[in-house]
Amino acid sequence: MKNFKGWHVLGGGFINAMLIAGATIYAFGLFVKPIEAEFGLNREQANLGILALYISLMFWAVLVGRWLEKYSAKTFSILGAIAFAIGYVIIATAHHPALLILAILIPLGFGFTAVGPFLTNVLATRWFTQKRGRALGIAAIATSAGGFAIVPIFAALMEHFGWRHATLIMAGVVAVLIIIIAKIFVVGRPEDIGQHPDGIENQIEEKPETSTSPKFIKRADFWLISLGAGLLLGSDQALLTSLIPYGQERGFSTQDAANMMAVMTGSAIAGKLFVGWLAERYDKRLLFALVCLCNLAFLLALLASPGYWNLVAIVAVVGLAIGGVYPVWTTLTAEAFGRDNFSRVIGAMNVVTVPLMLISIIIAGRTFDKTGSYDLAFKIFIPQVILAAICIAFLKRKKTKL
Repeated sequence: MKNFKGWHVLGGGFINAMLIAGATIYAFGLFVKPIEAEFGLNREQANLGILALYISLMFWAVLVGRWLEKYSAKTFSILGAIAFAIGYVIIATAHHPALLILAILIPLGFGFTAVGPFLTNVLATRWFTQKRGRALGIAAIATSAGGFAIVPIFAALMEHFGWRHATLIMAGVVAVLIIIIAKIFVVGRPEDIGQHPDGIENQIEEKPETSTSPKFIKRADFWLISLGAGLLLGSDQALLTSLIPYGQERGFSTQDAANMMAVMTGSAIAGKLFVGWLAERYDKRLLFALVCLCNLAFLLALLASPGYWNLVAIVAVVGLAIGGVYPVWTTLTAEAFGRDNFSRVIGAMNVVTVPLMLISIIIAGRTFDKTGSYDLAFKIFIPQVILAAICIAFLKRKKTKL
């Protein structure tokens, strides 16, 4: 089919997810020390912000996953941008920690879910079938691109204007860009404009084994995928949250620590593309095991406390595969449940994955406060990652090709 719009839609979703992920989850580490100093908090208390965001994502993902089956993805993108801006304005002007949590739980959590990586994965699944692996790999890159492009900019703004004014600037710029891109590029389904997945007419339609009824939660593959992804994401997100503070505690400057994050997320871009491409051709269980192995390698490297440039080199190499968790998770889910059920199923999985991520982040903050180091947390994450690989290994391999 000529003029297939799927890649344009994916590109628009990609940019929007990049903007909002870079300005929130990846930039969270930039807020840790300023928030501690401003409100007199310890590390565990400061980490409550990211915990609140993940709790809100668990709640909003279930609702947005259901709503996206009925309502416009373009509308959700615009509403998400507005909610994000409201949340960041509240954060920038707050003078009590409770207002920070409130802003994160309601407007910021909804905004992130409605316009961020969750929506981009849904769009990729709806618009692509035969090329779904690479489409979801591209979608997964959006978060890494956000860490690569947005975090250094945000760090520079904080150093020049202070964290409050920098947050106001990001609120306005990000929201305006998302609204413009959503209006031009975002289309919920190919059928909405008379097109077909992959731009191919008369291809064999997916016939998922389950409908969108709640019965999918009784299936073993739902729980195995949820547990495996949640355990690995827990380690990943705790590392993501702790990497900048870890660097600062090692004596690196804020900009150097932010640059280290940019190197990790930049290397993950190539890794996500490669893993997404591999997911169309090879056993996804083996790919998940490879991602787990690289996560273990990173944990062991952090425990060795290498110098700055050695750590940057390690981050650059290991990041190539660590980023693969999202394309493997989403392709496993799409393969098992089908494109029409994807938004509801992946939303429901957040009820499992998010608590596991929260527990991991709490472990990182609490062990740091008690020991002055992240080493104990890194040691705890090692068996956690191994268990994640075991969960996915028990999945039955699909015999049908998407």
